[in-house]
Amino acid sequence: MALLVGAAYLAIFGLAEFSLRWDPPREWTRKFVHVSGGLVAAVLPWLIESHWTVLALGIALAALLWGTRRVGWLQSVHGVERETEGGLYFPLAIYLLFLLAADRPVFYLTSVLVLVVADTAAAVLGSAYGRSTYSVETDRRSIEGSAVFFLMAFLSVHLPLLLLTELDRGAVVMISLQLALLVTFFEAISLKGIDNLVVPLGTLFLLVKLTPQDAGAIGAQLGAQLAIVAVIAVVAWRYRFLKMSGALALMLFFYGAWGLGGPVWVVAPTLALLGFVGLRRWLRSTTRLPDGRYQVLALFHVAIVPSLLFIADNTVQTFLPLTGWWETRGLGQPFYPVYVGAVAAQLGLMGWALLGESPVPDERRRRVLAGVLAGAVGLVVPLGLLAGSLAGLIGGGMTAGSVGEFGPAGGTGAAAIGVATGAALAVPLLSALVFGGLRRQAPRLRAGASGPEPGRAAGGLSILRAQSLSVGSAALVVILVLIWEALVLR
Repeated sequence: MALLVGAAYLAIFGLAEFSLRWDPPREWTRKFVHVSGGLVAAVLPWLIESHWTVLALGIALAALLWGTRRVGWLQSVHGVERETEGGLYFPLAIYLLFLLAADRPVFYLTSVLVLVVADTAAAVLGSAYGRSTYSVETDRRSIEGSAVFFLMAFLSVHLPLLLLTELDRGAVVMISLQLALLVTFFEAISLKGIDNLVVPLGTLFLLVKLTPQDAGAIGAQLGAQLAIVAVIAVVAWRYRFLKMSGALALMLFFYGAWGLGGPVWVVAPTLALLGFVGLRRWLRSTTRLPDGRYQVLALFHVAIVPSLLFIADNTVQTFLPLTGWWETRGLGQPFYPVYVGAVAAQLGLMGWALLGESPVPDERRRRVLAGVLAGAVGLVVPLGLLAGSLAGLIGGGMTAGSVGEFGPAGGTGAAAIGVATGAALAVPLLSALVFGGLRRQAPRLRAGASGPEPGRAAGGLSILRAQSLSVGSAALVVILVLIWEALVLR
């Protein structure tokens, strides 16, 4: 059967190359290969039993694509003008889907269909009829293409779940709407073909998370998602510090914090966002700071560490609930204090970078920077921890502050408050030390705030990488200290 599948892929490539005799657009021939290959991949769970066989097929396909691109062959696939690695991500995505969901063939089929049908329809119709465009770094996307992707993603999820599962019809509609909206955002901000990996794996993850829930719970999440979209859209439009790709990335971050952590996990980033917007407005009103706007790469570097923390927390809570030392000190969600500290650290470092580029006099700059750092440590951290504590007391352990965690019950409240506060404060302080050292080692690092797109101006991404490195290393140190203390005391 594996030989038959391999022969099918060779036949698809052969047909695409043969069609070049009529000189069709290379985007069309590439999408023909994408759709045809995806449809073959969609039936793999019914044809092949071993994931090793799929792995071998994937390696052979990736080697073929990589080799033909190196020597300039297979122009039906490689002849597009845009720079993309999607052809190499495709076999990797198929193998990972098979490895994770071969025992759930409906989920596997749905994930492949979203990748194949929605992505192809959006690319073809968007390029043909797209008029309202937006930038994603150096790429261009269209509102029309994204709308087509949303519609086809909805149908690609709705029809398999409706026809091949016993899920409630109302839940199927809600799942399809929420999943389609999220993967549309992911596809809209993906660069260099990474959507061939992110879209199917994201679809599978969301199917696993959403299908056990009823229609009411999913509807509440969808409502929260739409509210976050509306608020971020208004803020981005009103204060003009984000391009559309940056706004979409920020929406995904806030929804991820809400969906994987809980509502309280958006408190700290909301405070940080307000602080950053306020600082930026003050700089624009008192200096000649241009109206620069951030795109997806800038948001990625700012949000990557907090995102990894709420993903890690959700993973631990789902698969490995912490007991023992953690439980006795009320740290059932130990990543939450570190997360609050990481958000505060990013606010402080963003302010440091912006002020370092501004023409504000040195004495005044130092006072403002001290105020920014004090706000990050003195407001974001305590209010973020307080929100976790109140949410736990009211909601019975919904987030980082269950009654036995940050509260006084069972005599563990003081220990919980001490450990959480120490962890949260340590992250921004350590981050500032690391960031200061990096700036001394590379004094030419600049915030890039003077260009029309700060995340892409000269030195802009370098400074953002330095910030992420500083916050990430500080968070890792704090987590390792907590783990070490837990192991020693145990």
